[in-house]
Amino acid sequence: MFAALGKNIMPEKIRGKIKNYIIKTGKKEVPYGLYGLIFIISLIFTIGIYFLVILPTITSAQVIMILLISFLVLTVTELVLVFLIIICFWLFYEFVIFKRTRKIEEVLPDFLEQVSVNLRAGMSFDKALWQSIQPEFGVLKTEIQIVAKKVMAGEDTEQALKEFSNKYSSTLLEESIDMIIIGLRSGGNVSDLIDRIVKNVKEASYLNKELIASVTSYIIFISVVAVVVSPILFALSFNLMQIIQSLGEKLSTSSSTGILSLNFGDNKLDPKDFILFSKLSVMIIAGMSSMIIADLREGSIKAGMKYVFMFVPISFFIYVIMLNVLSGIFGVLG
Repeated sequence: MFAALGKNIMPEKIRGKIKNYIIKTGKKEVPYGLYGLIFIISLIFTIGIYFLVILPTITSAQVIMILLISFLVLTVTELVLVFLIIICFWLFYEFVIFKRTRKIEEVLPDFLEQVSVNLRAGMSFDKALWQSIQPEFGVLKTEIQIVAKKVMAGEDTEQALKEFSNKYSSTLLEESIDMIIIGLRSGGNVSDLIDRIVKNVKEASYLNKELIASVTSYIIFISVVAVVVSPILFALSFNLMQIIQSLGEKLSTSSSTGILSLNFGDNKLDPKDFILFSKLSVMIIAGMSSMIIADLREGSIKAGMKYVFMFVPISFFIYVIMLNVLSGIFGVLG
């Protein structure tokens, strides 16, 4: 039932695109059952919000107006929930695809070396691909099995390789496959070409590690600022604001009868508003910093998801602790 519902809520025109996208994550079928279940849960959640939050606020209105407001509220709430769910699924899938791509890039040189050895042993290219498959290649092993089966079924080798390289957004994989295809078309010594590709891939990997090592100091600095310094400064700012407002009230009272009248007590900032602003700022700073660090370390912001789940809770926890500690210290001093 859930699978049928999940399939029906998807427009037919995009089902094929969704399936091709899901295949990149390693799944063979689209989880329509999960989509249908989540859609039902979102409907229940929307109805719950309407009856518990929205409906009690609608008092003096005609029946037609109540129906119109109810329809708009239910529709907008459900659309917002569906949009947020789609964003969450997309972020999760992008992270999974990125991790699979990185795993392929890590073992690609070893696989190509094995292919080169098999070619030098006199094997044909498609047989060399099949014989080079090893369990330790993980994701690449599965993908090469698909390529080899397509070739054995009669599909063109170049087309099968091209479909494999287009499946993942990897410049390294794409350029390596393109060079192999050019070698196959020219009829030259493919094994020598693959050896040069392996050498270039290893050099690129070495330079990438050197680059990461050169920016380690920046990564540490950004991490400390985002996770430790920023929460402490916001907590300190709150207490300084409290002291300044208290001092302003005292100065306003003591100088109200003097020649120069001072008034620091008007337009006070609500402490609750400042705390809310501080919490949001701390989490946003931690989130943005995690993206920057992911780009520096991994070369892609997509890898920032794991850093977000580390940085945001830690920075928020430090802010709450330091807010209570500094409030206690300034309270005793005051």
